[in-house]
Amino acid sequence: MSVMPFVVALEPASLAALNEVVKAGRKAEQTYLTALRKTYGIAGLRGKALSVARAEIRKEMRRLRELGQLAGTRDLVVAREVRAELARRGMNQEYAPIPAEDAGTPGRRVGTGPRHYGRVADEPTRLTSRMYVKLPGPLAEQLTRGCYWTSAPAVTALWEWQDRWGDGPEVIFREAQRSGAVTLLHLWAAALAPRPDADAILKKSELQEQIVTTGDIIRAAVQRATL
Repeated sequence: MSVMPFVVALEPASLAALNEVVKAGRKAEQTYLTALRKTYGIAGLRGKALSVARAEIRKEMRRLRELGQLAGTRDLVVAREVRAELARRGMNQEYAPIPAEDAGTPGRRVGTGPRHYGRVADEPTRLTSRMYVKLPGPLAEQLTRGCYWTSAPAVTALWEWQDRWGDGPEVIFREAQRSGAVTLLHLWAAALAPRPDADAILKKSELQEQIVTTGDIIRAAVQRATL
């Protein structure tokens, strides 16, 4: 089965807690595997009988992993909880493919605000750890499609907001500072830039809250796993 890798930012405490869940899951798998071997009498088998018994044991272990009843790796734990989180949000439905022009687009998802990256206003991010995880191809496709289409209405509205208000004077000035030289032209552009009113700013914030990223889902899955 194909898999798709994801790299997700997490709080260090969440990653540590997940590692403990995986450790307990690995121990449970080993305990069950030992019991299966005794049930099949592996110690007393030889030749073809031994091969058949081992195949049956592998089949049973695979079945229980697919059901989420056994999960002795990070990938298995996270996959199980991603499925549960998608179901909780009603995102386990059938979605159309992501349009080719948007598939694999690099960079942050349009409309993602500070809360998507563990920040409150200008405070440093709390998501300072990185987790690498591989999800089965069908689940990964469900996850990416679900996030894309769930967020699509808000993304469209945010593009409209951007067309109406532009970057705003603060963004123009900040970008000029990053370039290393604030010129008179930058100051003039910032002074003339439209300034969104309080209602417009609130609307943008509400739309940003409607954006769902794959990272949001996977972090929620980790939280589920560590409760």
